[in-house]
Amino acid sequence: MTLAAMRRLPLAAILCLGLAASGCQRTDLTQQTKKTEARICTELATVNQALEQVAALTPTSTVGEARAAQQTLEQAIASLQASENQLQTLRVEAFRKLLQGFREEVAKASANKEQTLEQAANELKPKAMAVIAARRALSAAVQCEEPAAAAPAKP
Repeated sequence: MTLAAMRRLPLAAILCLGLAASGCQRTDLTQQTKKTEARICTELATVNQALEQVAALTPTSTVGEARAAQQTLEQAIASLQASENQLQTLRVEAFRKLLQGFREEVAKASANKEQTLEQAANELKPKAMAVIAARRALSAAVQCEEPAAAAPAKP
């Protein structure tokens, strides 16, 4: 093994560990998102039960029963809101990490002086499409209006 190859070995090991760690982080974010979505479903059921408790109040119900039903509903709504906020944070974090990864890929492509612009574009296009799809999904999740497509430049 040459000296240059021996120097590259630790670098290759570090890069592999870095890629493995970033893959684990994406999986971890996905798992956290799924758990939070499941918690939201459970909390929606709890809100529904609290609403049924409020709807079950009658003119003969006591003030204590009405207060208890109101408190249960407020707690259920607060828990639901907290989980929705956490889910949104997780979605934004996942998008931010995907975007950062794309920025790193662009930097690598621009640093490669041996490839043509066409080669760089062909390499980056699928990665850009993934970022665009993630941005659209994030926008849809928070009900953003999609920006109008830019008019093509006149020659």
